[in-house]
Amino acid sequence: MTTPPRPGAAGSDPGTTATAVGRTLPAGPGSAGSGEARAPSPLANRRLAHFRLEKPIGTGGMGEVWLATDLALEREVAIKLLSRELSGDPSLRERFYREARAQARIQHPNVGHIYFIGEEDGQLFFAMELIHGESLAQRLARTGKLPADEALGLCRQAALGLREAHRHGFTHRDVKPSNLMLDRHGAVKLVDFGLVKQQREENVALTLETGGGVMGTPLYMAPEQARSGTVDFRTDIYALGATLHHLITGAPPFEGTTAMQVVSKHLSVPRPHVPAVRKQNPALDPLLDRMMAKDPAARFDSYDDLMVAIDQAAPALTRSAGFFVRGAALMLDLAFVMLFLYPLANMLDDPWIEISFFTACVIYELVAVARFGRTIGKWLMEIEIVPEGRRGRPTWRAACLRFIAQWGLLFVGLGALDAVVLLWRGDFETPVQLAVVMTIVGTMVLPLVVGAVASVFRGDRRAFWDRAASTRVRYRARS
Repeated sequence: MTTPPRPGAAGSDPGTTATAVGRTLPAGPGSAGSGEARAPSPLANRRLAHFRLEKPIGTGGMGEVWLATDLALEREVAIKLLSRELSGDPSLRERFYREARAQARIQHPNVGHIYFIGEEDGQLFFAMELIHGESLAQRLARTGKLPADEALGLCRQAALGLREAHRHGFTHRDVKPSNLMLDRHGAVKLVDFGLVKQQREENVALTLETGGGVMGTPLYMAPEQARSGTVDFRTDIYALGATLHHLITGAPPFEGTTAMQVVSKHLSVPRPHVPAVRKQNPALDPLLDRMMAKDPAARFDSYDDLMVAIDQAAPALTRSAGFFVRGAALMLDLAFVMLFLYPLANMLDDPWIEISFFTACVIYELVAVARFGRTIGKWLMEIEIVPEGRRGRPTWRAACLRFIAQWGLLFVGLGALDAVVLLWRGDFETPVQLAVVMTIVGTMVLPLVVGAVASVFRGDRRAFWDRAASTRVRYRARS
């Protein structure tokens, strides 16, 4: 539901089309958005309740969408008209009412609003929010594809609208770029609830082609929807994943010459991985793979989990910390340990100095990671440790695993070195002791150094101790 481009408006173009509910009126003689006059419609200036029809701005599978004036409130609205050819079908009338009722119940900034539904002289219609902007399908037609961080942000907004629909018991079943409107303020609006399904309804088998129309859109259709299986919110997550793939790559994940060819690929062909996407952001492929998993159970368990994953994949929100900033944080932590913890431990008598110092280091690291998500060094460098794939801070278990993988070998090596020196003290010359020190420490510290350096060359900047604990280090999110 968009207004026709106006002269001088941002993004206006004589060849632009006006879209509504996923279909377009071609820009040409007599069309919306065309500079040429069009033949007057018999519906122009007609009154429906307290609305006056002005001009058509789009067409859908069940009828037309008109720009109209709300005479009571003196505002522009969009009016969706059910085609008279279809108004005699009770099932289609009920579907029309269901669309309006569902969209009216979902009051959310990322869902298009419904104001009124009525019928006059056999004409069934409803009035809805007029969105000044363009659909994501139009945006793709204009730009080809979108930057990854922008596409993730747009899909996150769509997920918020879908989450609100799910809370009210609705599954959209037709998520696609043309049903995601981008208004002039940058807000995404989910529209066209024509295929909406309530959770309490029995699952009705979907037919790909009925009456010349398509029930659902094959380019973005989840496997279970194509098989007429159980459809729920995870079906919408799949379609949103296919939409995200299209936004980032400039093409749908699967294409074909017929609808059945496309659906067959959704059912059996793995999602194509695009090398450019991996290079652009290594977190995108795992996110898309999970959103578009063939098995619904392998997708996200909730929209909250999905949005956490989107946040973690969005470069603008959560950039992975680089090697040098992490190294600087480590140096600051070592300085803190030596300036504060070691002097405290040194107040005790030998042999308790080493034991108390070791204990203080362990407590400091574990409490800092599990309770605050960052040590003093990381706090000063504005980076933090987060769990992979969920909100919050690392668990105590993750903190322990991370500590053991990062520092365990070092402490074991130092302990072994201390034991060897004690056993051999006085029996060997200094060069022998030095050789023992170099061998043991070098062997134990080497994995630590290799793990740190390896993180420089990994696309996701994760060292092996972060992988062992399912954590990662990122710049603190500013969103």
